[in-house]
This record gives sequence, structure tokens and C-alpha cells, in this order.
Amino acid sequence: MPSSAPLSLQHRLRTAHPLAPGMRRTLARLDRASTDEVRAFQERRLRALVRWAAARSPYHRAWFAEHDVSPADVRTLADLPRLPLLRRADLVEGAERFLAYPRRLVWPSRSSGTSGSVVTVYRTPGSSAYELAALQRQWGWFGVPPGARRLAIRAAGADASQVAAGGPVTREVPGARQLLLSGYDVARADPARLLAEVRAFAPDAVEGWPSAITALATLLLERGETLPVRAVITSSEVMTAAQRELMGAAYAAPVVDHYGQTERVTLAGTCEAGGYHLFDDYAITELLPVPGERERWEIVGTPLHNWGFPLLRYATGDLVGPAPAGPCPCGRGFARLGAVAGRAEDAFTSADGRPLPLPGTVVDAVRGLREVQIAQLAPGRFEVRMVPGAGAGDDVLAAARADVLAAVERYFGPGQQVGFAVLDRIPRSASGKLRPAVVERAP
Repeated sequence: MPSSAPLSLQHRLRTAHPLAPGMRRTLARLDRASTDEVRAFQERRLRALVRWAAARSPYHRAWFAEHDVSPADVRTLADLPRLPLLRRADLVEGAERFLAYPRRLVWPSRSSGTSGSVVTVYRTPGSSAYELAALQRQWGWFGVPPGARRLAIRAAGADASQVAAGGPVTREVPGARQLLLSGYDVARADPARLLAEVRAFAPDAVEGWPSAITALATLLLERGETLPVRAVITSSEVMTAAQRELMGAAYAAPVVDHYGQTERVTLAGTCEAGGYHLFDDYAITELLPVPGERERWEIVGTPLHNWGFPLLRYATGDLVGPAPAGPCPCGRGFARLGAVAGRAEDAFTSADGRPLPLPGTVVDAVRGLREVQIAQLAPGRFEVRMVPGAGAGDDVLAAARADVLAAVERYFGPGQQVGFAVLDRIPRSASGKLRPAVVERAP
């Protein structure tokens, strides 16, 4: 499969996967299974996954050969600590070592996530189909059917030049029942044309970044309009109470939030009773104590679906607080999860005064870098800090600059000033984290 597979092809591979009906049946059965039944499912998958990884993945094959552990020793959840913890650094330098499928059968995904360390991971059609089935099951808890028409507001939308020239603001994915709108286009498009395209599509649900969904909600409310839908599906960002209030006013629908990562090592989300659950049939999730932090645990995931790129005990770097006590009123056997300290970025402003949602997106796709950060020094003036990966030369840095400039032009629009700095290490915040996007005062 080419790494540049278009969205329409990726959608067909997800929805038309021959195992998709069986996946949906399994997930429907486990939706109301007991905790013990879910655990038994996890352990069966774990045993098979460990054997597979030890046989087919170069990294895991080498690790088992070098340590006094046999794949047969990992049989239950209690055996997981026999395996090493994986971290982003293991993927920054050589993600291909984890591949268990031929490269042509997977597609890559890149992100700087919440850490600023750029990672490349790989997905298979089967893992993508399983994730979609898990998410559709969650949406179904709120009355959203699998074939719902969804307005997706993220980064991928119309080209900036099309918007400026009065061309289409949105783009429909053929056969996917999905309309794409860039969160960056909401403020620079003609409002009447934008809303006409959205209403002509007649979405059943709105999904995407909270900041981008809120931008459209603000536009609607400023014009005295609303866009009632069945659900507002959110991810990728920490949501504020003010954003939730705006969404409720504009869309008159419940907010369905889910937590995940580019690495796809665990998945969690809200239920109709207001709980926040781990999807325990998607991944095995460990919560490990954080040294020096009271009532804070790091999320460590072992996904049970991505056979082409098995990651065992991957430490996400995301921290979570204590979960509510007692069972959830929804009655499901899935574990409850506390509040996740997810991706939060400073608000950026373009040269012409537009708000720029989730600005770290412009550095998510760069290649060959160990760390990357974009800083706003003034409205429309930015500096991109880059730390090269091992062996990266001038060609890698030139390609990274070109990728960033193209992304800034596409998402932020023309007229921005972008400078670059090559560093040995990017300074951390007071919390010790490298943030992918920050606002600073120019020196």
C-alpha cells in the first residue's frame, strides 16, 4: 500500500475490510460483557500478539533473544512487567524495527503529539478498521448510526488559494459520508459560502478538535444561527468549560469525547451516563505511578489490534488523575479513567488577526527530526526550533523547512513570517515537558 494512500482509499480499506463485520460483532458482544470476560479476551489476544511480535518484529525478536524471557512466559496481564517499557525515543530513532508486516502493507502516520518529539508509526487496514468499529460503537451509545454523515473539522480542508479565490471551502471524501473542513479556514472563508456548503451536506454529527469546532460554533452564534446535530465528537485537545458551553448552544447535541494517540496504543472515551471509560477490548492499559507526583499515573498501552506494528507496553507520556470510585451507571465492564492531561497549546494569531487552532499541527508531519517546536513571537511571526535526528544532514533540515513552510502557507495562510533555528535541545517548560507550540514575546 503506498504511504500516500488518499483519504478515500484509506476509508474504503477501513469500512470494506473483510474482517470488519466480525470486528463489529466482537465489539458488540464485549460492550456488555463482565470485567472477567473482557480480561479473558485481553489475555487471549496478548498471548497471540506476543508470540507474533517475537517471531516477526525485528525489535521484539532481538529483545527476546537477548533476555531470559520466552514469549510463552507472557500469558496474563500480571506477566506484562516481564517486558520492557517502550518510549517515544524508541520510535524517533528507527520505528521500522517494530514492523511485523512488509512496508508496502502499512501506511505511516507522524506527529509531535504533546511532547514535541516527532514520531513515525505505522497502521494496517485491519487496525484502522478495528479502531473505526470501536469508535462507531461509542457513537452508537449516543444514537449516532455507523453510516452517519459527519462534518470533520481538523487540519485537512481547502487549499488557501482556493479559499482566497472564492473556491470551495470544504471537501467531501468520496464514499465516506464525511465532509472535511479545515479549522484554519473557518475564519478566512466567506461565512455565507462556508455555511451553505455545510448545510448542503446536512451532517448528522460534527467531529474534530474542540478549538476548531468552537470556531464554527462561534461563527454560527454570531450570525444568530445554529446547526443541530445528533452529537459533537471531540478529540486531540483538552476541552474547556467555555468551549463545551458554546458547542451545546450551537449544535444542541451531547459532546462525545475520546482520548487516543498517534501511536494508537490505547483508547478511551465518554459514555452516555457521563463516565469516561478505557476501551479495554481495544488495548491493555497500565497506569504506572509517576515519581514525585501524588495521584498522577502515566498511561502505558499495549494495543490488541495492530499486528503490522506491534507496540508492547508503550509509555505515552500522558498523565492521568484518579478515576471516580465505584461502577459507572452505564453498567459496562470497562475500567473508568480519570482526567487526562492531554494536548494543550497556546492560542496563535495570524498576520491578519485570525485565531489559529491547534497550531502545532504545522510541525506534526516533519521528517528526520528528533524534536520540533513552533513559537509565536508576534501575530504572524513565528520561529520553528529543530533538533536533527541521528545522522541527519543539511538535506534533512532543508526538507523539514520546506514541509513547515508548505504547512504554514496551507493552514495559516499567506503573509506569515517564519524563521528557523537549529538547536541541540529545545528548552522545556516549568513542568519539564517540551510543548509543540508556544507563544513568546519577541526578543
